[in-house]
Amino acid sequence: MDRPLTLWARLTLRLGLVLAAVGILPALAEQLLFPGFGGALPALLLLSVMPLALLVLAAAAILYLAVLVRRLRGPS
Repeated sequence: MDRPLTLWARLTLRLGLVLAAVGILPALAEQLLFPGFGGALPALLLLSVMPLALLVLAAAAILYLAVLVRRLRGPS
């Protein structure tokens, strides 16, 4: 019974990591590669995508805790 929940936890974690990368990598690239460039788009991505990424990562953590609790309780 843990298999579907584990799958959802893994996929949610991957989604959160992709969203975090979309939010952080353009801002880092703009700071490192183009320091004189106006940073409106990277700042917009950072401020709009990162809160969603944090929510998704929190949901993944909750799902992983549910998987852990189910494994500790034993087979049902």
